[in-house]
Amino acid sequence: MPFFRFYATDRVKLAGVSGVLTDRLQHAIGCPREHIVLELIPAERVCDGRFVSEGWPYVEVSWFKRPPEMQAQVARIVSETLREIGYPDSDVYFHVLDTCNYYENGEKQ
Repeated sequence: MPFFRFYATDRVKLAGVSGVLTDRLQHAIGCPREHIVLELIPAERVCDGRFVSEGWPYVEVSWFKRPPEMQAQVARIVSETLREIGYPDSDVYFHVLDTCNYYENGEKQ
């Protein structure tokens, strides 16, 4: 925890920056490195009856509530890292999880 789900992002490019991105996120969030999960979700955009390859990455972040300043910093880190690999535009969306609904190995956390 937290989970970062990347949509419409090239897998090779994302893999190439995954170590640096995880380092930056760990520094900003302050959680153990092994708790940060980066996932790539294949996505295809459809418009007017055809598939389109143009677009920008969309990143969903699922995590427990954090201060707004930290959330803004994490959004900047993700967007800046995506710019470094050729994506000038990106969207980052945060899902705040409620700890009372979170279980790990069947145990409430």
